[in-house]
Amino acid sequence: MKKVVSLALLTTSLAFSQAGMMGGSEGLHQINANTLGQWKINVGTGGNIAFGSWGLSRGGVYEVRNKKGQYTRRYSFNDADYSQAGNFFVSVGVLDFVDIGASLPVYYEHANDKGPTGARGPAGYANMWTTSRGDLDIFAKVGLPFASTDSGFFKPALMLDLYVPTGERSAGVRPRHAWYLNGRDYTHPFTADDWVFGAGLALSFDFNKLGAPITWNLAASYVYPLKNFETNTLVYSTGVNWEALSWMTPFVEFSAEMRLQSKGRYKFDPLVDPMLLTPGLRFHLPYNVEFAIGLEVAIRAFVEGFDHYADIKGGKDHTIYYHGEHGVYARYGYASTPFISGAALLSIAFDANSKPKDSDGDGVFDDEDKCARTPAGTKVDADGCPVVDTEKLNREKAVADSLARVDSDGDGIPDVSDKCPNTVAGISVDSTGCMLDFDKDGVADNYDKCPNTPAGIPVSANGCPLDFDKDGVADYLDKCPNTPKGVEVDSTGCIMDSDRDGIPDFKDKCPGTPGGLSVDSLGCLPDFDKDGVADVFDKCPNTLPGVRVDDKGCPLNKKEDLDQLKKGIQFKTNSAKLTKNSYSTLNDIVELMNKIPEANLEVQGHTDNKGSEAKNQKLSQSRAQAVVKYLVKKGIGSDRLRAVGYGSEKPIADNDDAAGRAQNRRVELVPFSK
Repeated sequence: MKKVVSLALLTTSLAFSQAGMMGGSEGLHQINANTLGQWKINVGTGGNIAFGSWGLSRGGVYEVRNKKGQYTRRYSFNDADYSQAGNFFVSVGVLDFVDIGASLPVYYEHANDKGPTGARGPAGYANMWTTSRGDLDIFAKVGLPFASTDSGFFKPALMLDLYVPTGERSAGVRPRHAWYLNGRDYTHPFTADDWVFGAGLALSFDFNKLGAPITWNLAASYVYPLKNFETNTLVYSTGVNWEALSWMTPFVEFSAEMRLQSKGRYKFDPLVDPMLLTPGLRFHLPYNVEFAIGLEVAIRAFVEGFDHYADIKGGKDHTIYYHGEHGVYARYGYASTPFISGAALLSIAFDANSKPKDSDGDGVFDDEDKCARTPAGTKVDADGCPVVDTEKLNREKAVADSLARVDSDGDGIPDVSDKCPNTVAGISVDSTGCMLDFDKDGVADNYDKCPNTPAGIPVSANGCPLDFDKDGVADYLDKCPNTPKGVEVDSTGCIMDSDRDGIPDFKDKCPGTPGGLSVDSLGCLPDFDKDGVADVFDKCPNTLPGVRVDDKGCPLNKKEDLDQLKKGIQFKTNSAKLTKNSYSTLNDIVELMNKIPEANLEVQGHTDNKGSEAKNQKLSQSRAQAVVKYLVKKGIGSDRLRAVGYGSEKPIADNDDAAGRAQNRRVELVPFSK
């Protein structure tokens, strides 16, 4: 599994990049540039856990060397195996911009064998099934001064780490860091077995300063092991935090280690090294307690998938050579991280500076101050509360009494209480010295001709509501304040319109129009074909002049009905040639136009949307012209006809099914005026 939760609000510990818990005040893995502040202390612990043998080695298998030095016997770890990682840490702010601390990791590998016949292998015998410690990390974070103010959107910090080789040798299975890989000798999963130094930079961006509840952190460190055959490594991470609630912050993070060179048997390959994607939640609890949970997902799960043989093959160039207890030598494929693991952290922060505070600066400490917000310069008693100045109170009372006897305007209200000190003599006033004004319209009751005007309504000098257009409706009720003089209006001040068609009664030639219908400028329903049936009720709105119609506006004689005649105009498939059956219909149209010489027709061609639009446009135009050509041939003047092709531009049905497309392939006959 990965590594333990690092729980310092500020831990810059690179030791836990693979483990999952980077610590800090945000998320699990990410490092920010914030510092604790002088004499602030943060302590914590945490961990993660992953199940499955593939988190121990590639494919969950390993081989053991025999007495001749040959690796001949292969063992499989048990599917119920798991790994745990954790750490205990403490960090202290020695200055406002400098933190130091230490973190000690602890590990547990449950590496149990299973053989093809149930035989047990040497995992436990070789100390692969074990509890152990890791390398102690002593760290420091230094906030850089050019961005040290709390109001800054951007903050950088320098990070330093010293890893002390306190981890147990010859224990564990999965190397906890990429720099533990020893290209010459045996790799120790829980220790680099030598001193290791790290240095890096953390950058924080606080979008709260710009009005968005988002923070973004970036960090990278260069790790240098002193052991020759261990590789220099880049440790890097980034995280985005959404401060959705004051008590909870969702986050998503990416953290990784990448060896920067090839050493011995291990070749440079960034995709083999640890890379984790971690979504999670961080909870901000009372008493400065922080709790976070997350799900660590390895990028190798997306690169190699969950195929056993592909996983083993992917680790052939990175074979771990391991020397355990009791002289057991083993080798196995390097698994940088488990595919999936769960992680959590818990921390608590407190202030070591115990100096009493005096927030209001009155000389009485806050824990004894019963009046903790006394204004500066105020004389206080032993409880921190203001001392009463009796002499001052008496002087102020004498001045107040003197003022209470002055009444400049003689209205009976002393000036000290008079809000209207210049009231005209003889006017009745209220208790504040202002003229009585029952309806509060600014006109005293003595002069108010409309004493009950609603509050807030503009009034004239006599206290009555203004009526600009003199229509008898006050402006505050008048929805039509510019009505012409002498025109009858309703209660809203608007010209009477009994049928609500938008045409005033004095202009309306059709005063009984049904509600909700559009009318023309005379208040009448539009009748396009002038057949006496309004368009809104007309089922045949293109009737030619003089044709007798029924109550629905359709011709009584079907041979005079353009909507019926158009159905008889047919064409050969994908052609502009008329079918023989069309000629009788066209002859009826010729007869109708001869009968009504003032009639003019626009022949419109339409298609469905099958085929290209250019082809459809051409076909529809050709068909319309074919009809016009026939009518002209039969003696109808060409100036009474016109052909227009619309292609598939104006469907009347859905083109997604055959029935709809059939309706869209049509000819329309539409009258027009010259």
